[in-house]
Amino acid sequence: MTERVRMSFRVRKFPGGQPWICLEPVKEDLKVVRNGFLGFDLPIGTTIEKAKKIAEFLAENITTVSYTKP
Repeated sequence: MTERVRMSFRVRKFPGGQPWICLEPVKEDLKVVRNGFLGFDLPIGTTIEKAKKIAEFLAENITTVSYTKP
């Protein structure tokens, strides 16, 4: 079975300041990953401004995220 959910892409920062992108379900009741989250680590040295541009690009070009159980 495959589950699909619309996600928003939010820029977050690790404690050391390095940005990363967190995928958050658009609707709270739709959880593809229960008790956790999905995220993208960005290359070391990525600025917050660059991370925001990446998140914006993802939001404009990815309609849903899917998870298929084997």
